[in-house]
Amino acid sequence: MIDYLMDDKDDLLIVNGDFVRGESNQQQQRKLLLAEKGEYRQAPLATVGTFQFLNDEGSIAGEDLLREIRLRFSQDGVAIQGMGFENGFLNIRGDYVK
Repeated sequence: MIDYLMDDKDDLLIVNGDFVRGESNQQQQRKLLLAEKGEYRQAPLATVGTFQFLNDEGSIAGEDLLREIRLRFSQDGVAIQGMGFENGFLNIRGDYVK
């Protein structure tokens, strides 16, 4: 998907006074992961709300988080080939279905 790109601080990326456009799939997936439920008024349940899962003591080994990621990503059109924790980091392999 082509969209306006953002930098690491979620500000619009500007080069030579122009907004930068480019492949934004990873940017979109990052937004789905980091945005809390209700943060997007037009789609309040579209996001994962990762921080809530990290603060939840009842989640066993991140299983609930992985289930929520799979659900929300599939609703957004992402086909996930693999997902899990590797060396303490969340690794998601998937792309948008065309």
